Amino acid sequence: MIDSRFYEIAGPFSLGELISGLEIEKQLDEAFLGTLISAPGRLATAQASQITFFTNKRRKADLTACEAAACFTTQNLASHVLEREIIPIISKAPRAHFARIVSRFATKKELGGEASFKKSSSARIHETAVIGADAEVGDNAYIGPYSIVGPGVTIGARTILEGHSYIQCASIGSDCRVKAGAQIGGDGFGMDADEKGFVNLPHIGRVIIGDRVYIGSQSCVDRGFLGDTSVGDDVKIDNLVQVAHNCSIGSGTMIAGHVGISGSCIIGKNVRLGGAVGLADHLTIGDNVQIAASSGVMNDIPDGEYWGGTPATPALEQARILAATRRLIKKKK
Repeated sequence: MIDSRFYEIAGPFSLGELISGLEIEKQLDEAFLGTLISAPGRLATAQASQITFFTNKRRKADLTACEAAACFTTQNLASHVLEREIIPIISKAPRAHFARIVSRFATKKELGGEASFKKSSSARIHETAVIGADAEVGDNAYIGPYSIVGPGVTIGARTILEGHSYIQCASIGSDCRVKAGAQIGGDGFGMDADEKGFVNLPHIGRVIIGDRVYIGSQSCVDRGFLGDTSVGDDVKIDNLVQVAHNCSIGSGTMIAGHVGISGSCIIGKNVRLGGAVGLADHLTIGDNVQIAASSGVMNDIPDGEYWGGTPATPALEQARILAATRRLIKKKK
């Protein structure tokens, strides 16, 4: 569901209106063009009257849970969509076409002039800070110089935003600290191309941050594409860390500087990521996992394991690889 605190919501639109002007490979039956579409949705959770997209057979499990009215897809995958009794919109660029229609449903609220917001009497807001309409600032919270708190944003009790931080489309819990220059709730990085050229994927989700979270300077936590990016209680994020759209980080996790987490990763509880670790997209990292500094993670990691290297492997396996490599070098000498 699109959060009206952060977005101006439009619709519903007829399916005919939405696909007008797009190069659809197979024209829809007239009976389908009048179908009303209320919102875009994620494949696994899309409900009746929503529209989604399906581009990868590996996500067929998500499709089995889908209840959408219509779905952008390719000719090769259209039969799977039909099996779910969902209207297939056959396209050579289904994700790009989906992106073009998403912006019809939601527009992010922007900062205006004089804005009315809710502020606790004990909260402190620097005179140079900018607070958007309908934002809420809790008891004893502090908003530092030149910080921006966007429309509808919630800042919990005793939370500190240092100078030049920028918070939008987000809810931040209590007793958090966001250091200078951090950005929370910005657009995620996503684009595709169709017959009209490149299109950015509009991000209409949120960032949800728990209590006692620490986010370092110049770190970025991007909002979700069609859902939430979530950071659990007691998570500690160092400086210069990138958390991409739709990630979920479990409570008690610690992330060192220069880590890059790609989109839609699920990171468990009490995980430790060393400096400059990189995670590929759509990975699941179990609880109590440790990953050594500068590792490049390409695969899911089960609970409680310690991995390292690039591509990352279990630590014992990595040690054997290094030992074998040293033996080969000595033999050549």
